[in-house]
Amino acid sequence: MSNKSVPFSVRLPAEDAEFIASLNVSGAVTPSDKIRQIISDARLRTETGKNFNEVLKAAQEDLRPSVDNLRNLEREAEVESELLHYFAEWLCETQAEFISGPENTDDLVKYEARMAQRAVKLTEYILRLAITEDAPCFNPELMTNATKRIVELSRLIETRNSEEKASV
Repeated sequence: MSNKSVPFSVRLPAEDAEFIASLNVSGAVTPSDKIRQIISDARLRTETGKNFNEVLKAAQEDLRPSVDNLRNLEREAEVESELLHYFAEWLCETQAEFISGPENTDDLVKYEARMAQRAVKLTEYILRLAITEDAPCFNPELMTNATKRIVELSRLIETRNSEEKASV
């Protein structure tokens, strides 16, 4: 395919035109620049689909406006939530892992194990936040209260496992 530009015309509702005009797209200023960048991003997603690092980068870009907004609000309120920042990172990595997925049926067991490890990693992090009474969250007591059920379930699992070992 040649690098020659091809004129392309499209009619948009006024709301969409206003949206494009106000949209912040890295490196794009004009509506034409923004539309070219949107198409480039869509092409990248379609063509890279299975590469973990490329999918991770796209997921991080998708989440960037939300994370930036969170940071701005935290600065304004002079508070910070370590939980939300960790969750944003975990979410991008988990999404990338899920999208890059297994290549074939031989990869299913490894894929499932990687996804289970992602869930365990999040649970472990949340439990670590609950160790102290003043977790680095907007509400310092949040983790203590939120993890009570996890702790209870852990005890039940431990009891069941102990009983099963004793009966063998």
